[in-house]
Amino acid sequence: MTLRNSAIALLLCFNACSSVRPQVTLEPGASLKDYRVFVVGPVTDETGARFNLDVVDTLRRQIADRLRSHHLAVVTDASADTAGPALIIASALVGFKGMPIMLQLSGPGITECRIESELRDGHTGRRVGRVVAAVLEERMKPMTVLNECAHDIGDGIARELRRGRVKKG
Repeated sequence: MTLRNSAIALLLCFNACSSVRPQVTLEPGASLKDYRVFVVGPVTDETGARFNLDVVDTLRRQIADRLRSHHLAVVTDASADTAGPALIIASALVGFKGMPIMLQLSGPGITECRIESELRDGHTGRRVGRVVAAVLEERMKPMTVLNECAHDIGDGIARELRRGRVKKG
């Protein structure tokens, strides 16, 4: 194997076992900087997988907890009276590869997940943006991979929020 082929093989191995930075896309002219409350809505499961745990409730809790870890005001009840502009976060687990009936056990092979979240203004219902998180890990508990995916959603929102609050020029 040549040095070039060895380097390519090493890069492929490294990339196969990592999370991809969450992709945040905002609508033209939209910003997250004015939102004071983040409403984490229920997560839907669009994978068709038969999980042995209530994954959607866990993912919702993980997204909310991750946003709180960034010192953001979070509620999980959409009917809650918010004291400021609220951003509604509606998420869906749209991809999962792994052992859905053995979420707590590590095993051989690769586990992969993908969560997509739509961001909407709580007052107008207008779409503000979208966050997509994907994680691919080898020899890791599937539940840990799912939690990482949910954490990436929260981290992506927090990162975009910080970016919008930085004064430019």
